[in-house]
Amino acid sequence: MSAVARQRFYPLIALMFALFAVIGFSRTFYFRFLTDLPPLTALMQLHGAVFTAWLLVFVAQTRLIAAHRVDLHMKFGIAAVVLAVLIVLVSFATMVVKSSVPGAHPFIHPSGLTGTQFTVVGLTSLATFAAFIALGVAFRRRAALHKRFMVLAMISVLTPPASRVLTMLGLREYWSYLVPVAPALFVAWCLIHDWRRHRTVHPVYAIGGVLIVASWPLRLVAGRSEWYQPIGEWIARVGAGV
Repeated sequence: MSAVARQRFYPLIALMFALFAVIGFSRTFYFRFLTDLPPLTALMQLHGAVFTAWLLVFVAQTRLIAAHRVDLHMKFGIAAVVLAVLIVLVSFATMVVKSSVPGAHPFIHPSGLTGTQFTVVGLTSLATFAAFIALGVAFRRRAALHKRFMVLAMISVLTPPASRVLTMLGLREYWSYLVPVAPALFVAWCLIHDWRRHRTVHPVYAIGGVLIVASWPLRLVAGRSEWYQPIGEWIARVGAGV
């Protein structure tokens, strides 16, 4: 029975990640053609396509392990690494371009940050994602570590869909308080699963999960700090020159 629970958890949480992302981006990406929103730029379309491919591969990888097809899982792992690198590059490029859009500088996000200050949120998410992916690859032959690092990598990039879900619910003004709820709930799910399965919580989930949740207030503080201002301005200047 415990083996069945173990096999079901990762495919299930992967599906929940994908479902949450699709719901969040349903209006602005997946079903945008049904709205009166203007067409997306080529970069934004690429960003959405790459992330969608990542979701599909992530779900497929968990199902391959559940089906005991470790051989195929390892082969598809190469594609997953390539996609992860593309996500970081394309997401950074998207953030840079958006930070330089006319009117972005005086724009005040619901978090209270200006356009340039808000880039700290994207940078933090991408850095965390890249770090967990790198650790997942480094420990790819140690399944207990590998799978947990990959799940945490997925949790670390839930900000965009969470933001859009809040907008759909008319709760965008409470962004600072509610956006961290999504990653916190997924982290809690992982902790509960570990506890029920092993009667202890794996250090990867305990430490990594706490870092993801704790990073939220720190991001907002960092965005307003004097030391980050030159970084945000540099990102905007690079975007303006693209």
